[in-house]
Amino acid sequence: MSALFILVLSSLALVKFAVAQWRAIWITAASQPLSEALRLATGIEEATVNAQDFRTLIGLCDKLSPGLQKTTPWLKEISIYYRVVAALEGLLKIGLPIFSSRAQQEMQKCSRYVAVVLGQSLSMQLDRELAGPSCLNS
Repeated sequence: MSALFILVLSSLALVKFAVAQWRAIWITAASQPLSEALRLATGIEEATVNAQDFRTLIGLCDKLSPGLQKTTPWLKEISIYYRVVAALEGLLKIGLPIFSSRAQQEMQKCSRYVAVVLGQSLSMQLDRELAGPSCLNS
């Protein structure tokens, strides 16, 4: 019985560590500055990305970089995480406003991550388009 208890606690600790590591990776990516290509293509400014922009940014990913959601690490998982946090935020908004504000912060980080990833993709597309003709002339 005690071996089972140790196994369960160890498994929970491992899951908690994995989630913390996963969050650290994508939050680090989300803290990068937004690209100029994103601002030019969408008009989104660095300071204006908020929690409610997530769906708009995901829609822009589909429109401006159709393959981005399949090729970008964590984008699908971030979408799932955002939906879970948004559902929790809706439940906690009235009863526990302090947790609701924390959920808003998490949702804003998710939006910021999508904006950074989309900006990087747009910058790479622009670089490829600019490099294309010069490669042919060489």
